[in-house]
Amino acid sequence: MKPNVTLNLGVRWEVSMPWYDTQGKIETIVPGLQSTQFPTAPLGWVVPGDPGIPSTLAPTGYNDFSPRLGIAYSPGFADGALGKIFGGPGKTSIRASYGIYYTSIEDLNLFYEVGDAPFGLYWVSPNPVNFDQPFQEVANGMSETQRFPFVLPKPGSPANKTLDYSIYLPISFSPGYDIHNRPPYAEHYNLSIQRELSKSTVLTLAYVGTQGHKLISQYDANPGDFALCLQLNQLGATPTCGRNGENQTYTLSPGATAPAKAFTIPCPTGTPAGSTCIAGTRDHLGPDFSQDNSFTANIANSSYSAGQITVERKAADFTFLAAYTFSKAMDNSSGFGQWVNFLNPRLSRSLSAYDITHNFVVSYIWAVPFERAFGKLPKRLTQGWSLNGVTRISGGLPVGLSQGGDYSLVGGGNTDVPNIVGKVVIQNPRKDGPNGANTYFLPDAFASGPNGGFGNANRQFFHGPGINVTDFGISKRTMIREAMGFEIRAEFFNLFNHANFNNPHGNFNNPDTFGRVTSTRSFGDTGSGLREGQISAKFTW
Repeated sequence: MKPNVTLNLGVRWEVSMPWYDTQGKIETIVPGLQSTQFPTAPLGWVVPGDPGIPSTLAPTGYNDFSPRLGIAYSPGFADGALGKIFGGPGKTSIRASYGIYYTSIEDLNLFYEVGDAPFGLYWVSPNPVNFDQPFQEVANGMSETQRFPFVLPKPGSPANKTLDYSIYLPISFSPGYDIHNRPPYAEHYNLSIQRELSKSTVLTLAYVGTQGHKLISQYDANPGDFALCLQLNQLGATPTCGRNGENQTYTLSPGATAPAKAFTIPCPTGTPAGSTCIAGTRDHLGPDFSQDNSFTANIANSSYSAGQITVERKAADFTFLAAYTFSKAMDNSSGFGQWVNFLNPRLSRSLSAYDITHNFVVSYIWAVPFERAFGKLPKRLTQGWSLNGVTRISGGLPVGLSQGGDYSLVGGGNTDVPNIVGKVVIQNPRKDGPNGANTYFLPDAFASGPNGGFGNANRQFFHGPGINVTDFGISKRTMIREAMGFEIRAEFFNLFNHANFNNPHGNFNNPDTFGRVTSTRSFGDTGSGLREGQISAKFTW
């Protein structure tokens, strides 16, 4: 465009095909769809070849275009206020860029769909069974049917039309891959100003931002219905519906009307005539599905914004780089293992698990000029000395909060958190406090969530202990002859032996450890976190 302006424009097109099984032995969940490959399968449990289900489960994207834009400008102001601000022609560079970047969905997510019914048999009894008769329920002696030996069906076989699916039921711990999934993508954008302060020193101010879209995570495909649970109690169902009762069989007295959402089943032998029996409270997929059936879906999103300041000096005998970042990262799932609230993904939005607000790092290398200070000594003694180090001082990572025990009455507890009832008080874990030693935050700020509620605390909203660590090294290189040399190095990790604590425990159900720090971060080769030193030598020729 101009000598001091550069513009780059581009677009990338890529095709990302989801992973698939070459024999079609994968499965997924599509509520309301009946399998035609296995007509005896429960409603919603489908395989490749069923209506609308390709071999990849989700479609291949052919319209993933990624525009890219970059611009660089070097102000040419020589005089006046702008000349002083920008340092004159060629002393400052202003850069900005924007781009969309797609990524493939990793094979791990498909792996969870491999080996489930009918191409594998993993069965969990909905109720406790006898030890000596593992297919007989303890409470009523009802048989759950012997399911072994197991014969693997062949995709496309005519025998699949009449396959006995009862041996697989209820289906548990079998995730479904959303058939509408698309490749995740991110928008990256930045703006930077780089100013030459001297011939060897450069200052950079930058803003960096990222927005992640259609990120892969999980949510419960077949949760319990807490409203149904409470309604059953109002109707006098036995046993009483409560925590971890999603898979329990409930009995209503003769004359009682079952709730509209409930799935009724035949009552066990010995139940009073006229009673109504209900197959738990998991009313999304029906009684043929049980616990921990998740959906793998494009349900997550993320955002990251950061201001960065960098000073870099490159001189003959001394080089250093100092950088400070002030940032914030948020999402509703920081990884595949962090489930998203199935009712509303926004309820899971919080600080990202990797969010660090403040981060300062300085690194340096100094070629110590002993030969100038001690010129009369032999050069082999005074030359080749070097000091180097890296110091990092940063804030901590967010503390992850959770509460087990199924207070939400939906099963799993993957999104349950406690209630917050006061200000979170942070204290130094090195000192004894009201709750004893090693306490980072006082647990009094939290209380158990109510039955039928997820808890009102954010899953991650305050940070744990920060990091303060310095690594340092000194080396001496001696040239024996032109092509032969000897080097000896002494290196220290966590030079000042500063204790860097891991995050405190955030599981509200463990009062002995909730809010306490019980371990330190690992640094150095041995991973102990303590100061470590090592000496090494190298001979080159």
